[in-house]
Amino acid sequence: MTSFVWQRDPEEAYSNPYEYDAQDQFVREASSFLNKCHGYVSNNSKRYQRDDTSKEKAIWMLHVDALDALLDCLELINAKRHRLACRLFRDVIETLDLAAYFNSNTNQSNNSLKRWYKNEIISHSTYRDYIRKTKGDIQAEELKKNFKSFSKFTHRSYRALAKSYVLGGGDCLVYNGHSGSDMLVLPHTIAAYYAILANLTLLFSNEAVNGGTIPKEICEKFWAESLENETVPRRFVPHPPFDKT
Repeated sequence: MTSFVWQRDPEEAYSNPYEYDAQDQFVREASSFLNKCHGYVSNNSKRYQRDDTSKEKAIWMLHVDALDALLDCLELINAKRHRLACRLFRDVIETLDLAAYFNSNTNQSNNSLKRWYKNEIISHSTYRDYIRKTKGDIQAEELKKNFKSFSKFTHRSYRALAKSYVLGGGDCLVYNGHSGSDMLVLPHTIAAYYAILANLTLLFSNEAVNGGTIPKEICEKFWAESLENETVPRRFVPHPPFDKT
């Protein structure tokens, strides 16, 4: 990885938001990689027929949906429309985890796949139960913790909403979308959301390869073509995080 945003902790990014050049490098790299992936999966859009109810088709459809959501997130964050972008974070997680669950190819996941094709909803807790049985309580609880954290964006918790405000005179809240300008959008929020997007893009890359949507050698080629040769250095010495969602 070149831009250090790819490995950046969102809380650290929120506390140290002024690394604009590094963020610009990340945007270039992420845009290149995601668009290359999109071009590849689009060229394979006629692989499956309407009545096909295979595991492979389900995984492919879910990965395409997650990829579209990631591209939407990138566009929205670039435009500082972070209120919409953050609602897609949990969507990406749920979609990729459901594809991973179907890819496990167990009796339970195959039964869930049949229900899914009948338009039933497969809850994220079903995937967490599978992880608990196969990989243990620690990993299952970590999944639950992360899912709960992303759910705060979807369900509009106080701290999630507060990221759309800045403090005016007398510590009064000023909504950063009121004027129709992006001048009031906190750079802290944008920096944190770029870091989250980086984490989700890396997750998509791994899952796309594991699920067979993009062959490993093709995915590695896309990364090699997208990552720049030199890393933009930090401009500021980071200090500890001071805010949590």
